[in-house]
Amino acid sequence: MTQIWFIAAAVLLLAELLVPTFFILPFAIGSFFAGLASLFTDDQNIQLSTFVIFSLVGVYLSVKVFGPRNKEKKSNSGFTEGANKYIGMTFVATKELDIYDSTMQHVYGDDWQVVSKDRRIPVGTEVKVVNVNGTKLEVQTKEG
Repeated sequence: MTQIWFIAAAVLLLAELLVPTFFILPFAIGSFFAGLASLFTDDQNIQLSTFVIFSLVGVYLSVKVFGPRNKEKKSNSGFTEGANKYIGMTFVATKELDIYDSTMQHVYGDDWQVVSKDRRIPVGTEVKVVNVNGTKLEVQTKEG
């Protein structure tokens, strides 16, 4: 039985090389220690218990030690990627902005449909982006 445990450990270790994660490694380690246990005893219950215990410890360590670091993630309630990066930015309106009709504006290198959030805004007024609704930027005057 000793040869079987060591062969299983070698096969699992080689299989681990084909997998990009440490998924099979704990079972290879469990097989190795079960092979060591089989050198001292012929009781298969002890060998199987050794395999299970070392495999479970290996799985626990691979998840807790080498797994994703959830504690280091920054909790950010605002989504500031893609189009939402414009929220909070200010620019000067080059056309009159209306509540109901959107106008094409050149905003930070991109052309956007821009619509006023609450009232008509004259040309030359500094506005702030408050929302991105599909392909439209909803703006209001910088003062609010």
